[in-house]
Parts: sequence; structure tokens; C-alpha cells
Amino acid sequence: MALTLDDKPWWVGLLVGLVLAVLCVVAVEYLFVGDVKAEIADTDREIGQLEEKIQQGRAAERKLPQFREEVKRLEQELEKLRRILPSQRNTEEIIKKVKSLVDSGEFALRHLNFPPLNTGSSDPYVEWPISIALDARYHDLAQLFAKLGNFTRIMNVEQIHMNALPNQDVRTIGADFTAKTFVYIEPKEAPKPPGGPKPGGGGGSESGGGE
Repeated sequence: MALTLDDKPWWVGLLVGLVLAVLCVVAVEYLFVGDVKAEIADTDREIGQLEEKIQQGRAAERKLPQFREEVKRLEQELEKLRRILPSQRNTEEIIKKVKSLVDSGEFALRHLNFPPLNTGSSDPYVEWPISIALDARYHDLAQLFAKLGNFTRIMNVEQIHMNALPNQDVRTIGADFTAKTFVYIEPKEAPKPPGGPKPGGGGGSESGGGE
């Protein structure tokens, strides 16, 4: 039986039309618009995250000159430390200077020992205690200590033991002491990755066959 509105008041048709329109809107909202809104919300979140990262990048970019200045300052500090801390390459220079100081004075050298460096330490520098024993006059010994203390490199005179010599003619005291310096251990280079295949090795198949 067909539904007709011919015998119904005009407002019934209007009401039916409104109901159908609302149903259509709800159906479209449910089937299409909801997914679009969810996609838009996800896109908005991604845009917000990207904008936050962009702001962080701009803030880091503004601080870049400051970071460069700090790196430059630290490099200068490291260079100063290298000038006062001998590196492994400068140990021969230290040995020659200490020997030269001892040989240049009115000393009778009894003992001079340069122990091997402890290069296995994890610290960036290691102590290097140089043990010295000699006989001298008090004034000459004081000058030697002053010269060791005025080294460009750090040099501390420690563990001093002195005693009067029985024969006071040329030299009057015997001294045993340690001249301690600190040696900068240069970082070891990282091992190079293994190289590629040797030239001419492998890759192609040999052509066989007769003439």
C-alpha cells in the first residue's frame, strides 16, 4: 500500500521532510564526516608537534654561536693544559732537561730514575715521579729546587730527605727527593674499519672456452 500525503495537512509533509533531512545529515555525519574530523584532528596534532620541533630547532640555532664560543674556550683551555702537562711525546724532552740541570751544577749524582709511564690508566693524565739522589751544597740544592719548580711544565719537588755529609769539604748535604710531573695521555685513535675488497679480487666470472 503506497504512502501518500495528499489527504494530509501541509505541515505533515513539512515535518516528514525535516525528519528525512535530519536522518540524511546524521547518516552523512556518521559515514563520512566523522572520519574526516578524526583525520583533521590527527593532522592538527602532527602540525602542533612539527611546530614545537621547529621552535626547538630555532632556539638551538640561536644558541649555536654561544656553543661555538664555548667550544673555542674549551679548546684554548685544553691547549694551555697541554703546554704545562707534557704529553707522551715530550717525555724525552723532560728527561734531557732534568739531566741537564743535574749535570750543570756542583752535584755528585748518586741516583736518577725515570720510571715507565702507566699508559694503561683511564685518566687523561698520569703521575710521573722521577726519583733523584745527589750530594751538593745547600745553596746549590736550593737553586736546583727553584729551577725545577720554574719548569714550563708542572714539576713538584716532593718527599725530600736530607742529611749532613761526614766530609764537609766540597759538598755538605746529601738529598733524596722526587721530582713529580704529570703526563698527558693522548687519546688513542679509533681502529679504522676494514677496507673493501682488494683490487682485482673476485666479482667477475672467468671466461672459459676454446678459440
